[in-house]
Order: sequence, then structure tokens, then C-alpha cells
Amino acid sequence: MSDEYSVFLDTGLGVGEVAERLMEVLGLGLSLEGAGADGEVGLRGAALGGVGELGVSVHRNWHVLVDAEAGEAQAIDPYAVQVDVLSGGGDEAREVFERLTGLGMPLLLVHDVTYLVAAHLPEVGTHWFEVGVSMDEPDLGEWREWVSEVRMG
Repeated sequence: MSDEYSVFLDTGLGVGEVAERLMEVLGLGLSLEGAGADGEVGLRGAALGGVGELGVSVHRNWHVLVDAEAGEAQAIDPYAVQVDVLSGGGDEAREVFERLTGLGMPLLLVHDVTYLVAAHLPEVGTHWFEVGVSMDEPDLGEWREWVSEVRMG
């Protein structure tokens, strides 16, 4: 099983608008791969690290716990749009995250939709988490000050 990395964006923009911004910031073009139902948009272009290709899938955050019960809050819940980095691994995902900090919106970089890698708040800056910090409520004390307002169950 390969590692999966996603960047979550707390934005009022729709998936298509975010995809357009990513095309500008990351130098990507539309791709049929990663495009699908529910407004998902696939983008592809040269890897940011200079070797190979970068593919991303932009879609709404499917992992939100809308009616979270006590103890179920997730760091990603306030983030409406998810960008899955489909190629390039962790180094490429980190580069995508770093470039997206220039968009001026809160971001999270998440590994395997389980572990927080980094958080960015425009008014505060970027924080890199220690390995193994979960995006789930048991690690709330590790991430609460670095994520957008979390709805507690």
C-alpha cells in the first residue's frame, strides 16, 4: 500500500474555483484522471520537484463528520475542499502544501487521512507536527490551536 497525502483547504470557494487557483499556482492543466462524479476535478503537470509528473484530484472533503458526537471531532472537519496528491509521494505533497500557503487560507497537510503533517493559518504561519499526531480528537491538544475552528460534538 502506498502512502497517500492530502491538502485540506478551509475556503468558501467551490471545487472548480480551487482547481483554477491550483492550475495557476502549481502550473497544472486539466486531466481526465481524477475527474469524476460529485464535481471532482483532476489536474496534471510537471512535478514541482523537477522529476516526473504531478497529479492531483480536487474534490469536496468527503471525510467531514457533520454530526460528530462527543469525542469524534476531527481536525479536518472545517476544511471544505480536499486536494489529493496522486503522485510524487511525501516530498511532492510537502511542496504542494508550501506553495498553497500563498493562497491566504487555512490549510492542513494530512498523511493517509489519519495523521497531521502540517497546518497553516495565514495570520499565524505554518506548524509542522511530530510524526504520529492523529487528526482525531484524542490528539486535540496537539492541533487545536493550529486548525480552523473545530465543531465539538
